[in-house]
Amino acid sequence: MRYFEALPQSLIVGDGALRGVNIKTRAGAAQALEADQLLVFFGLHPKLGPIAEWGLALEKKALTVDTEKFQTSLPGVFAVGDINTYPGKKKLILSGFHEAALAAFAIQHHLFPQKKQFLQYTTTSPVMHQRLGVPD
Repeated sequence: MRYFEALPQSLIVGDGALRGVNIKTRAGAAQALEADQLLVFFGLHPKLGPIAEWGLALEKKALTVDTEKFQTSLPGVFAVGDINTYPGKKKLILSGFHEAALAAFAIQHHLFPQKKQFLQYTTTSPVMHQRLGVPD
């Protein structure tokens, strides 16, 4: 896995699937990156910036998503928080957390469709307690 702190400029799409992203680095250099998956973190600014030019379905300057997966109009591209829209959308931090949880399950299924998904509660799961370092 590689990490880039950069501005995404455009998606590279082929045969209706994500193939990569063109970025602009902090130094201002343009770079094309091949990718099957892409995690983009923009922070607390709800303006789409270059994402608005990626060809994803938009409504009132926000990305349209389905409320089951929070997937955009391009399979494999997900959006949560104030940059998305759907019927009944409330622009609250709490809503973003809910959207992120549903998107995380959808992303896992997208990446590993054959793998069974398990929901474990941090309050009762011994596995989660061990991972988080919660004493017995």
